[in-house]
Amino acid sequence: MSVLEVKGLTISYKADTTCYRYPELKLNEGECLVIMGKTGTGKTTLLNALFGLAFPGNIIYEKANLLGDDIVKAKKNMYNFISYMPQFSQSALNPCLTIRRHIEDVEKSCPSPTNNNYIQMLEELKLEADVLDKFPHQLSGGMKQRIVMLLALLKKPKLLVLDEPSTAIDAITLKIILNMLQEKKKEGIAMLMVSHDLGFVVHLADNILKLDEGDHHEGIIKGC
Repeated sequence: MSVLEVKGLTISYKADTTCYRYPELKLNEGECLVIMGKTGTGKTTLLNALFGLAFPGNIIYEKANLLGDDIVKAKKNMYNFISYMPQFSQSALNPCLTIRRHIEDVEKSCPSPTNNNYIQMLEELKLEADVLDKFPHQLSGGMKQRIVMLLALLKKPKLLVLDEPSTAIDAITLKIILNMLQEKKKEGIAMLMVSHDLGFVVHLADNILKLDEGDHHEGIIKGC
């Protein structure tokens, strides 16, 4: 099943002359598409334009479908089936709430019951149950990153969007996150990832697209 299909996409900011033109993007269930490229080539801009509720710029496209619907229409309900992992975990966690409260809030927003599957996910992410009653500032960077992943996967999304998931985390956490992503990919979750870490993404990617300045983009097709 097609999860994301984009063709003829051009993005520009209202207060800037910079204009990004993107090649055709296709992503199916259980696939991982990785966007790579130097700073300033429009990687994070692509995520913000496609999935942000309010984008401060202009978006022009020939075709942009999300789960079969035009992306503008799909945005009204996209958070029922899309999860986002930001580059820095602290931006996704409320410092005034315990981890348990974070989980409860996500569960309330889920379109279908989660059946407390966070308990199993804690185990898979190598986190002890006592983490539930702690606040974000009481956790290490690696633990916070794993909690953010748990929250992102709790509602069983059809599409997981990740912005630099391997940034600033220790080797142990990196391995745990990689294992979890590989398992979720097997379960059919599609993944759109921005990354600069080829050593990490090579274990997940079905397709790698390298963005360059201007209109020249290089597609690297690989099988995992």
